Amino acid sequence: MFGFSLSINSGIENQKPYSVIELSDEREFECIEQILAYNTKRYACMLDDDGIVDIQDVDLALMDIRYKKEGDKLFIVVLPKTNSRLFNTSAKLHENEAVSLNKNQKSTKFSILIDPNLSEFDPKTPNGINFSPSFPDMLLPNIGALDFSKTPLEGMDSNDIDIYIGIKKSYDAHMYNKVISDTQTAIQRHQNSIFLGDFLLYRLRAMDKIFDTQNEYEGLQPSNIIDEGKAWMRRFTSDENYPEVLYMLARAYIKEAVLSDAKYMIDILMSEHKSSKFTSLATLEYADQLYKNGRSKEAVKLYEDILYFTDDLDVASRAALSLANSNIEKDSMQEAKKYVNKILDANANYFLNDRLKAMDLASQFLSQNMPDVAAKIYQILTDNSSKRDEHYEAALKNLGISLAKANQVQSAYEALTRYQDEYKYGEYTSEVESAKDALFFELNENNSTKLHEHYQALMSRYERGDIGVKALISELELNNSERKFQETLSYTDIIKDLNQTKGLALLGQAALELSKEAIRKNDCQSVINLIEHYDFNRLELAQFKLFDCYIRTARYKDGLNLASSHIYTNDMLDKTEWLVNLAHAAYLNQDYESSIKASNDALAVGSSTEHADPTPALFYRFYSLLKLDRFSEAMATLNATKDLRGYDFKLIEAYDELARYSFGKNDFANASIYAKKALDLQNGVRINTFTPSLNFIYAASSLKLDNVAQALDEAKYILTLKLKPEERSRALSLISDIYIQLKRNDLAKLHLDECVSSNIKNSYTSLCEAQLGLIQ
Repeated sequence: MFGFSLSINSGIENQKPYSVIELSDEREFECIEQILAYNTKRYACMLDDDGIVDIQDVDLALMDIRYKKEGDKLFIVVLPKTNSRLFNTSAKLHENEAVSLNKNQKSTKFSILIDPNLSEFDPKTPNGINFSPSFPDMLLPNIGALDFSKTPLEGMDSNDIDIYIGIKKSYDAHMYNKVISDTQTAIQRHQNSIFLGDFLLYRLRAMDKIFDTQNEYEGLQPSNIIDEGKAWMRRFTSDENYPEVLYMLARAYIKEAVLSDAKYMIDILMSEHKSSKFTSLATLEYADQLYKNGRSKEAVKLYEDILYFTDDLDVASRAALSLANSNIEKDSMQEAKKYVNKILDANANYFLNDRLKAMDLASQFLSQNMPDVAAKIYQILTDNSSKRDEHYEAALKNLGISLAKANQVQSAYEALTRYQDEYKYGEYTSEVESAKDALFFELNENNSTKLHEHYQALMSRYERGDIGVKALISELELNNSERKFQETLSYTDIIKDLNQTKGLALLGQAALELSKEAIRKNDCQSVINLIEHYDFNRLELAQFKLFDCYIRTARYKDGLNLASSHIYTNDMLDKTEWLVNLAHAAYLNQDYESSIKASNDALAVGSSTEHADPTPALFYRFYSLLKLDRFSEAMATLNATKDLRGYDFKLIEAYDELARYSFGKNDFANASIYAKKALDLQNGVRINTFTPSLNFIYAASSLKLDNVAQALDEAKYILTLKLKPEERSRALSLISDIYIQLKRNDLAKLHLDECVSSNIKNSYTSLCEAQLGLIQ
């Protein structure tokens, strides 16, 4: 009645019962977890009483629940009898794209999980950033594709799906000829397909596109669109693409010059699908034909209706462009400019649909002394084109000229310079040079672009003479002042060839700044490349990150030298971390004794330094001792690591290393033990990093120890995994060995036959052949 709710749900997992308590209220309340003696817990929740009636205490198999009122507060105490966990579950997963762990003790909803399968206490996790997982496409339940009766599609022949996807791809790639042939094949082969309507629709679309540029194709004519479109409409009356088919029929009638029938199609669209984009498009097609037939007033009225009443930007843009062209024909350039500016402001990229027409339109505005409009159109064309495009060079030239005539001096200079850079021997070189010369007197000599050009001209003219070298140094200084450090480094070869002291210093300055930027972005390869090719003070870089970069790029000796240079710092926190790094680098350099010494030093310093964490050094000590075959010391180190750090990913790595080490030493007992521990920990954290190599070690070791049943279970499990061909051959060989030992040669032969029949040969398939020969 008052919004507070407490419910208990129970279930069984691994033959053990568990319960989930859900507590919720319309207002926030507080729940806390308390750890009692002997590693037991209790949970206490406090909320406003608000006249809640007396509730009786409850004793259940997995918990006891106590209720107590004090003043105006109601306390609910849950006493679990087995392992448990408290969760703040106020977040609704289906309403949030990103969900992070909420540890707030106040919420409107909490859940308490009481489950013997839980680990009672979480291992200590490192203090770091809690990155929320993001599920942008999974906010709502999804049952997949549905057929027309809203039944999920499953268990069906996918041939028509593949053909449909191929047809769609061909259409999207403008391969309309292929669409027509493929749809004909699809219609004949899959007459009962749920994609039949789509096959017919894509065939109509392809014909419609083809007849945009030609009147006939392999015996097909616009009249075929009419016949097939009508057939489609009779069969798929409820299809959402119905307006599009009406639109294509209207276009076909227009091509056939049957305007009355075209108007009939448009009337249907207007009455039954007034808000559809295809209604507007069909009307525009009809208006275009009216305009060609001299009925311009009717056409203009239709253009205006579409422009001011459609919600589709592309449709409105097409109507506006038609109105602009109409006004250009009447020499009403100001009115035409008004319509073109509407497109430029709302949907500028529309001009990319037909670049040739856009070029012609811009040219007309330029010739009518309206360079501002022309420049905007040319800018769109050049920004969305490349040198490979047919009209790019002319558009770039005209952009510079239009900007110059529009008195946009700096932009014009940049466009004309860009043309000269891209077309050294272009068709419009002299025209561009003349336009640029005219701009020269408008430019301030302090302009950086002008200065760059000036320096470049001097460098080209005087090359390695004094003036050329001075221009080169000035160019580098200007680049660095503008933070164009990459451009500075483009002159590396010539500066090093000249051995010019100031130039080398400028290169070093640019390399240092780029290194700082790269190290901030964790781009270690760039950092190392810059360090190895340029001379600058590396101490100005973030030293710990630099060490990480050395290690990540396998520059282990550099990492060792860097760590060695910092271990004498007076900052004990830094000293501890550098000693840990030194142990790491020494291990990677295979100097195991030095790694052990650095680890010991890190532990000695870190143990007496507040907030220091020297425990990573224990792992390098462990690995180094293992490499030196000092097994008992390595195990003592690992046990200490486990006590200090608990169970984490690095411990799984250590067990993996122990299993490999023991297996390599034919110590199958330890190999089996540590492989099993690693696998259990790996399963606990739900990763498969060490699968299947650890599984092979565990199974093979178990077999060597005559734990045949154990080995067989693991081998069967391995075969359920997604394996590479060589891994599968190995698994088949292994399970065959086990079956041979169990005297089940029939089962061994079954697996060996699969092994030897593999198309990919490897050492294990050869072993399988040998095994097969022994049991036949």
